[in-house]
Amino acid sequence: MSEVEGEGLLQDWAANARNPKFQLVLLAFRTAQRVYRAPRWLLPLSALYLVAYRLIVEWGLGIELHPSLEVGPRLRVFHGYALVVNPKSRIGADCVLRHSTTLGLSSRADDPPGPAPRLGDRVEVGPHVVILGGVEIGDDAMIGGGAVVTHDVPQGAIVAGNPARVIGSA
Repeated sequence: MSEVEGEGLLQDWAANARNPKFQLVLLAFRTAQRVYRAPRWLLPLSALYLVAYRLIVEWGLGIELHPSLEVGPRLRVFHGYALVVNPKSRIGADCVLRHSTTLGLSSRADDPPGPAPRLGDRVEVGPHVVILGGVEIGDDAMIGGGAVVTHDVPQGAIVAGNPARVIGSA
């Protein structure tokens, strides 16, 4: 999947139509993705934008979406506070993320970084969810609020709990 799959900077706009805050946050994120990959001769301007992006979005709003993160089109975010996504993660098209969600590594502090989670297309992640390690979340899966996911989730499965387990199918 390419960084924007041909839909440009506004690819998330309609998916967040009732949420102008996240329309702007995701526009800033998509712009940061482009700036992050800009030619080296633009480095002074790129650095200025990326510092501003980090100050406003990450520090100010508590939303960690690194410009190197691979995200499919039409990402929807609800509330977003305390949203932490490891830059090595991958998020497919038409996914939904809610507040206090972490997609992170499962390695210990002294170990080298391990693999990051990969979400398929149309995955819905509830609030206060933790997804750790190189887990694959299948297309059309739903992760219930407060779940801790440390194992792969099959396509179309509904998982909940700590540790997360399959409780149904979508």
